[in-house]
Amino acid sequence: MNQKNTPLIILGIVAILLTVFVVRPLFSSIQHNSEILTLQKVKLVELEEKSESLKRFQSTRDIYQANLEKMDRLFVDGEEPVEFIEFLEKESAAFKLTINLTPLTLKVGEDDNWPSTSFQIDMTGAFPNFLRFLDRIESSASLVVLSNFSLNKPSKSTNGDIVISFQMKVYTR
Repeated sequence: MNQKNTPLIILGIVAILLTVFVVRPLFSSIQHNSEILTLQKVKLVELEEKSESLKRFQSTRDIYQANLEKMDRLFVDGEEPVEFIEFLEKESAAFKLTINLTPLTLKVGEDDNWPSTSFQIDMTGAFPNFLRFLDRIESSASLVVLSNFSLNKPSKSTNGDIVISFQMKVYTR
């Protein structure tokens, strides 16, 4: 081997070592950091879109709030439906009907989307008054479903009034 070529060989080995141990990791690090930067830019765009969406919602929140409050009044308090029971008693008294409410425990059906509570209701009074009572219940703010009606003929024991029995399902919050 020539002594003239020795510095060139050493210089070549140093260049190869620098390439393998310095330049290659440097480029690898740059590539990794650029991928991270790209992901962060995507996340930033998503956050900006969510922020804009939130701002749009906040600007129309008052409109939605009024509707949400109306919807909330549709549902009776499931834990203590006292206000609803008082409403039924007040309305039945207004139409001169006697009312007997019995809470029911019914199985939750598969087609029930909301929780509910049910009552067995027995009423005695004049049939036209009962129809007015049902009209008032229908126009009330609560969501109710009436089912299983039974009507008994007037008798001497009821002073000519009819006895009507039915079940009422009231949707709760």
